Parts: sequence; C-alpha cells; structure tokens
Amino acid sequence: MMKYIVVAILSLLQLMNSSQAENRVDLGSQALGNIRGNLGVNMVAGNHNQQGNLASISLSGPAVIQFSQQNQSSVTPGGHQSVAIHGAALGQNQGLLSINQAAGEANQQLNGFALSLGDAGISVVTDVNLGNSIASPSPGQLSASMTTSIYLDDNALSGSKGVIQVNQVTGQGNQAVNMVALPLAGAVTASP
Repeated sequence: MMKYIVVAILSLLQLMNSSQAENRVDLGSQALGNIRGNLGVNMVAGNHNQQGNLASISLSGPAVIQFSQQNQSSVTPGGHQSVAIHGAALGQNQGLLSINQAAGEANQQLNGFALSLGDAGISVVTDVNLGNSIASPSPGQLSASMTTSIYLDDNALSGSKGVIQVNQVTGQGNQAVNMVALPLAGAVTASP
C-alpha cells in the first residue's frame, strides 16, 4: 500500500513542476458558428495575461467604453503555452466578432467597439489608458524554458460578415488593441 502512495506523490510533484507544464486551449473545428449578434472569445494559455472584449451601443447619448485591470495571481511560468482555433470554427457568423488569442506571459489584448446614433459622440479607451494597466509577473520570474504557439486555421471565420476583430500575441509583455468607433450622428432610422 505504501508503494502506491509514494508513486502518486512523485507524479503529483512532477505535474506541479512548471518547467514541465503544458497549458493548451483549443477551439474545435465547428465551434461557435452561425451566431447572430455580438460574440466575444478570449483564449489564453499562460500567466498574468489580460483580455477584454468591450462593446457599447448608444441610441441618444455618448457610447462609452472603459477598461480596468484585475489583479493577477503570481504563478511561476514555464513549459509550453498553446492556443489554437481549428477548422471552420467561428464560421458563418454575422455581427460583431471579437477574438483574443494569447500564449505566454504578461500580455494584454483589447477589442473595443462603440456605435453612437445620437449627436453626443463617442468616448473610448485608448492605448495610453491600456498602457497604464500593466499585466506583469514578479521580477525575475520570466522563464527561458517557456515555448509558445498560436494557430488560426485558414478556414476559421469563413463566411462571417460584420465587424471582425482578431488579436493574436505570443511571447512576453505584448499589447494588442483593436478599436472601432462609428459615430452616426444624423443617421436615418426606420420608423413605422
């Protein structure tokens, strides 16, 4: 009986060793297709990453988007970080599609969309605001033994229409921002 307990503890210790860890996020080949409206997808493998998909639609006042930081826990990085979208995933969608893929450490991604039909305009967060929100591990904790990979299949998103925002980052300390602002003051609207 004691032999089995020792083997189980050694196996658990090997899994806890971050240099041997593998974090993998896969989106299957037919996943999230034929959706109408607003779709936000955040995929991350690694530590200390921040991702956001924000949308604001206003019919009379200003459309406002704001991004804020959440504190991250401290984890020692290492191993292989992998994110993949396979096959025809996310295909045949219509509307607003916002996708973030990150593999690595201390990366930030933001997709923002603002639509205003009134005369009040649009107020959106900028890269400067995002730059003030830092996702970073404790000093000296970045690992040279970490490998990263991101994959987006050629058939992914096929047939999709509308506003499509995609951020892909791999590595350490990267920032990627997609912002779309559509002020349509004086736009013609249908009425019964």
